[in-house]
Amino acid sequence: MEAEAISERTTVGVFARQAERLADRVILRHHQDGGWRELKWSDLRDLVIRVGARLVEEGVGAGDRVILMSENRVEWLYCDLAIQASGGVTVPVYPSTPPKTAQHIAENSEAVLAIASDAEMAGKLQARGALRKVVTMDDDVKAWAEDEPRAEAVKELDARSAGLRPDDLASLCYTSGTTGEPKGVMLAHRNFVDAAHSCLGAFDLGPDDISLSFLPFSHVLERINGIFVGMVAGGSTYLSRGVDRLAEDIAEVRPTVMVSVPRVYEKMHGLVQQRVAGQPPWIRLLFHWSVGVGRKHSRTGGARLRFKLADRLVLRPLRERLTGGRLRFFVSGGAPLAREVEEFFWASGVKILQGWGMTETSSGATSNTETAHKFETVGRALPGVELKIVEDGEILVKSPGNMLGYFRNEAATREVLEDGWVRTGDIGELDEDGFLKITDRKKDLIKTAGGKYVAPQPLEAKLQEDAAIERVVVIGDERPYVTALVVPDWERLKRQAGLSGDPEKLVTDPRAVAVVQKRVDALNSELGSWESIKYFTLLPADFTEESGEITPTLKVKRRAIQEHYKETIDRMYQREKPQGGRGSH
Repeated sequence: MEAEAISERTTVGVFARQAERLADRVILRHHQDGGWRELKWSDLRDLVIRVGARLVEEGVGAGDRVILMSENRVEWLYCDLAIQASGGVTVPVYPSTPPKTAQHIAENSEAVLAIASDAEMAGKLQARGALRKVVTMDDDVKAWAEDEPRAEAVKELDARSAGLRPDDLASLCYTSGTTGEPKGVMLAHRNFVDAAHSCLGAFDLGPDDISLSFLPFSHVLERINGIFVGMVAGGSTYLSRGVDRLAEDIAEVRPTVMVSVPRVYEKMHGLVQQRVAGQPPWIRLLFHWSVGVGRKHSRTGGARLRFKLADRLVLRPLRERLTGGRLRFFVSGGAPLAREVEEFFWASGVKILQGWGMTETSSGATSNTETAHKFETVGRALPGVELKIVEDGEILVKSPGNMLGYFRNEAATREVLEDGWVRTGDIGELDEDGFLKITDRKKDLIKTAGGKYVAPQPLEAKLQEDAAIERVVVIGDERPYVTALVVPDWERLKRQAGLSGDPEKLVTDPRAVAVVQKRVDALNSELGSWESIKYFTLLPADFTEESGEITPTLKVKRRAIQEHYKETIDRMYQREKPQGGRGSH
């Protein structure tokens, strides 16, 4: 793999140059046999060559699509690079994807080969049509990585890599989609490379930075911002053992940077609040005083003497417990970050930088940074990115990461791509300093029967700030008033309400309802009567991806939920017309 022979605006060219320059440095660390194992750049390059050469022998041709379906593991990363080095196109599929959807993606992409993590995962796919074969990482890829590649295959691999061009397709990323069938977003090699350089123009990252990766590699946020940006910067990455071991991993790894979705930060915040609630009154008082001082200091820079005291007594130990002690910043993306959570981390001395983007823009288009941050915004446009707000409030993006289009779907492409701009479907506003605030999803706006428009996401986010509420879906389109489906965190709700037993039997218990009612009343007091939540229904369990109610990135599929819970929703509209703005169950 001759680095200089490969275009530097391709993913393979970037990797080859970095592997040559940083050969003896560690790029990855993963947990194996009770400890962390290191993988050097040179080791990773050898694995890419071995697997890439075997893909050539397996009949993967230039431009052919290859499915990659696995949980996070080292093999995922070198298979991804090997597919692209062979001239192929990686089609990542979430490991949690139901078999029917996985097969649809395989057939729609006309993939010729599929790489699954193990036999169980491989069972989700059937080799039919263009899909000739399904192999596993546990058996086939492991053998490929250990076998010495044939010289002819390596020669062909080198020729394929050298023949790559920036506009060639690198990956076909199927959006989970909150409505309808998933669509294949076509991302070129230059999208990955240029988007990474755009991020590095805003963030000061380098070889000494250590990241902790745990979001699915199939998620464009993790694949580009969590992994590829680190490669371009020359940093190293630890692969987390999973969300269940995340706190333990953070303590061991002590990362300098980390990328995540808001739900993880919300859970970290909730756990802190839960622990504090169980402490003696004087400790609770000291904690809340310290966070209050930290909040004021983070916004104005004031209260310096009090902040030093609060930091020494509470905030510094809290920061070390949350982050390992050497974190420079968290990045949050993929969904809105609750104001309370954002303020809590900044008050604790932890910089949490909210950004925004989508698969169609190769992840990030805007972000707050260490030097330019404004609360309740997703930051300014990244270098090379242009933003435009059109008449109805929709945000349009023109960026180096803009997709080529949707795979073999010209109608959908025309709806989203217009004169080089991506229609994001998000509603927002730019302030005088260029900071973007997302106010809602265009298609999620509710229009009540009275003609009033209601933005559901801010209402949902506000209620979900409460640790006892796991998820909320606001209902009201073409209805006389607004209602909600509420999924509690049942363990916390039961503790707060002094209850025990099966959630199925507690959904109508007055004590459980009263806890949530209090939160709804507090929210309604801040709202106009047309947007206040008049009724809500507690649900015994969260929505699931298997039922088609949420996406792999935990976004709600409103249409599916409204269909699945139609009878429950209808019952909330068969009551007497509510009086005033006070919500009731």
